[in-house]
Amino acid sequence: MLDQLHDQASGLAAMKLRPPTRVLPVVQSTGSTQSLELMWRLEMALMTVGLPIHVTEGAHGLTVRDASQGYQAVLHHWLEDVPPGTVVLLHAPLEALAVLLADSHARPLVALTDDPRALVDAYNACKVLGQVAGLQPVVITLREPSTTSSADTGDWVERLRLNCESYLSAVPSVWSLGYHHSMNGSTDRFDESCALKVLDTALVLEETESPIHVHFPNKPRPKPAADPHAGVSDVHRQRHA
Repeated sequence: MLDQLHDQASGLAAMKLRPPTRVLPVVQSTGSTQSLELMWRLEMALMTVGLPIHVTEGAHGLTVRDASQGYQAVLHHWLEDVPPGTVVLLHAPLEALAVLLADSHARPLVALTDDPRALVDAYNACKVLGQVAGLQPVVITLREPSTTSSADTGDWVERLRLNCESYLSAVPSVWSLGYHHSMNGSTDRFDESCALKVLDTALVLEETESPIHVHFPNKPRPKPAADPHAGVSDVHRQRHA
């Protein structure tokens, strides 16, 4: 049997490390369905790379008292039945996310299309999340190569940026979640690179239980004896050896 005191690999294996649960908050659209489109595209893209996905809708009756417990406690309660290692897509109203995540480093996702209602929604989300919750949202543009040119996309993205800079003194990050073109011209593959980039913004749920620790026996080790004959030149020679 391997001695766990000296075998690091055996010690790490005994800790039974588990992958974390990650949460991607998505702001629910009020004037159109672009946030549902964003949820669907993210779900498909993350499933393509083999990640387990759980979708949850709404704020589950969130109150100010609930939010005062902190987002970690609330999310653990909501997601107690979700297996560790799952990516959770949390689709909830703007006000609920602003209250719940105000004590976090979350970067809620805001969908944007060329629909004028979507532009108003996105600006309002940036305003509330920034001024009320002190958060920095990420705006995700949903472009369709067959119907929207890059010039058109740049126009409505630039309008959002100018409005945010003029009235909010803050310009949000804007990423594009489009499609890959396959060889036959179809659009059945999702932009996995952007989806994985979005995944880096996810909230990581902390463990509620203490991790399993491995007990290492406290064996005394002999103290190395100093060499009474070593001089300054020997120290420099050893440092640069």
